[in-house]
Amino acid sequence: MIGLVAPIAAYVVFIAFYMEDPDPIGTFYKLIEIKKISHAISLSVLINLLIFFMKIKTNRDDHAKGILFATFIYAFLILILKFI
Repeated sequence: MIGLVAPIAAYVVFIAFYMEDPDPIGTFYKLIEIKKISHAISLSVLINLLIFFMKIKTNRDDHAKGILFATFIYAFLILILKFI
């Protein structure tokens, strides 16, 4: 679950703190409109890298496998969005 929710939270936090218009939903629709949503998802998934290494470092290998699986789900989604 963490691997699926963390990128969404990272996206919302980034939009809230670093964009002029702190509306995550409006920004999401603008990204879809200009066909850059796959780029935003790719950058949001980077938080999973940090979480993955934290889980490996603390010997929580089953949790790390879940994070890796969630990252693969996002990668598959990004591939679909790139070619549609």
